[in-house]
Amino acid sequence: MLARIKRLAPYFLLGPVSGPLVAGIVHNFRGGRPVLGTMYVVLLLEFIYLLPVLSAKYIPILMH
Repeated sequence: MLARIKRLAPYFLLGPVSGPLVAGIVHNFRGGRPVLGTMYVVLLLEFIYLLPVLSAKYIPILMH
C-alpha cells in the first residue's frame, strides 16, 4: 500500500484532475497502450485549454 502511494504521489501533486490524467498517460504509454494513452492526452488538453476558454466565454453571458 505504501509503495503504491509513493509511486502515485507525484501525479497527485499536479492536481486532483490533471494528476490522474497524467498518470493515465504515463502508465498507458509505458504499458504499450498508445491509443488509450493518446485518449488521455486529448482529455488533458481539453481540461487544460477548452474548459477555461469556454468558461470565460459563457460565464459572463450567464451573469447578465
